[in-house]
Amino acid sequence: MSDQDQDTLLRELADSFINLANNHAEIQDKNIVNTALMYAASRFSAYVAASSARNLEDFVGRQAQGIEFFSSEFQRMLESNMKNYEKVFQPTEQLRYEEFMKKD
Repeated sequence: MSDQDQDTLLRELADSFINLANNHAEIQDKNIVNTALMYAASRFSAYVAASSARNLEDFVGRQAQGIEFFSSEFQRMLESNMKNYEKVFQPTEQLRYEEFMKKD
């Protein structure tokens, strides 16, 4: 799979999770939905790390490395998305994701 195809797939998958979260946020508090989404991501990341380990010793020995990797990736992505959301506050910017910025 090419880098461009991989990037397209990643964004399509992310959008499917965001759409599901937005649907939940229509009837639940968005902060609870956010916490649930982060919890789900952390559980799945733990699963990925565990399924990549050869055995318990390998898994335990590489936990700190895995936590550092997933944490730094989350921080990098969050910083990028926060920067993108600065546009929301520009009066001339047309919002692509208006539904994400619902005011309570």
